[in-house]
Amino acid sequence: MNPMLADAIDVPYVLGFGLIVLVPLMLFEIGIEALVLNKIWHIHFWKLCRYTLIANLLSLLAGIPVKILNAWLYDFLLPDDLPGFFARYPSAVAIGSLIYFVVTLGVEGAYAFRWLRRKEHAITSGSVWKGVLLANLASYVVLAPLHYYLTRPIQQIREFSTNLSSFSRPTDKVFFTDAVTGYLKAMQLNDLSAETIVPIPIRDYLLSADLKICLFRGTNNNLYIYHRVTGLNNLVLQTSERFLMNQAAFSPSGQYIAFTRESTNAVEVVDTQTGQHIYQPLTKKISFSSASVAWSTNEKTFYVSGFDNHDRLLFTILPSVRLQVENLTDTNTPPILTCYGRVGSGGGYGSDDWGGSFIEDSCGDLKAWTEPGLTSHLNIYHDAKPRSSVLYLSVNPGLLHIARFDFEDVAFLQGCRDCLFEANGYIYLLDIQDKRVGTVVHGDRFILLTPRYQKQL
Repeated sequence: MNPMLADAIDVPYVLGFGLIVLVPLMLFEIGIEALVLNKIWHIHFWKLCRYTLIANLLSLLAGIPVKILNAWLYDFLLPDDLPGFFARYPSAVAIGSLIYFVVTLGVEGAYAFRWLRRKEHAITSGSVWKGVLLANLASYVVLAPLHYYLTRPIQQIREFSTNLSSFSRPTDKVFFTDAVTGYLKAMQLNDLSAETIVPIPIRDYLLSADLKICLFRGTNNNLYIYHRVTGLNNLVLQTSERFLMNQAAFSPSGQYIAFTRESTNAVEVVDTQTGQHIYQPLTKKISFSSASVAWSTNEKTFYVSGFDNHDRLLFTILPSVRLQVENLTDTNTPPILTCYGRVGSGGGYGSDDWGGSFIEDSCGDLKAWTEPGLTSHLNIYHDAKPRSSVLYLSVNPGLLHIARFDFEDVAFLQGCRDCLFEANGYIYLLDIQDKRVGTVVHGDRFILLTPRYQKQL
């Protein structure tokens, strides 16, 4: 079994790969610098190789704190959005390389004076610094471009834009949470003027088809319902228990809210007008990962699915303020109230936030998939065997190509030419054919009013 650490890096593999890369580069530096110094200092080449070996090992050690400094510098210089990152990346790398070059000159120059004095070579200070400078320039002319080429982010985008002005913008309407205010907003892609749907910071949400009702999880992780017409916002559920929007539903008028609790294995209904609370234990075990509550088109009936034995139940709110429970035997899909949100089969979990997961989508024979974690990226390919890659995008600078940005949700638009995706707290439009990326908005948790985001049982 290969040794694996908590961050999933195989250390022996990394060290082995590092040596394979480092040894040839070090031999090149030793040889080219010794050759240049031989012409300036007029010392035997093989003697100089001993000096350049030690000098480069010292500069390699000095490079460790420089790497840390450059990492901080890159965090300061490089923006969190894709266009900004790739626009400034060459300049940031050039500054980082210049810092390392200056440190290298200082370290190797200081060692040169000590080595020459110990070997009793009479060389002027000017010649010493001239030799160290030209020797390192000779190696950097080759190694700096090589380093840039090997450590550049792997991606196939031809153009990054901070807006969509040059795009043939589709007419789709995208809903998202604003990164600054946390409000739920909507934006027409061919207009780009944002409309506020819920003027309250939210984390997850469920919208009625007419956009008049929003059931949402707040930043304190409690459940609320917001009515746009009246501007009223009611607390429905105060809990420390995690839940997905699959587990909650509202009636057509928004008067009733139903949700399931895994901890108590029960269904609960709240009347938002009277404050009455109905609690109904379940005889069958509800599954958190697949629990689903969907309201019917009738104000007093809703459905629950997601049991271990895959049964579906019909619940009716009786005038006596209790629930009538029946098995739903019809295999056809019952009439369900149309609403949209971050609902589906996937669930994403984090330290202080969670919600639905939409890391893959398909359109025609195209598939889009985002990978989380250290290898986070967006990959679009033809769904054929073997897979035929169409486009790959990642922000993974460095020799190990560890991802710097988290790529999350992705969704195709009509016609399969474009797709939306989220990365590092920004929503982007990707023109797949022309391989162009444009920034839509600084926000996340987006949905479209399409069947993919429609509430299902």
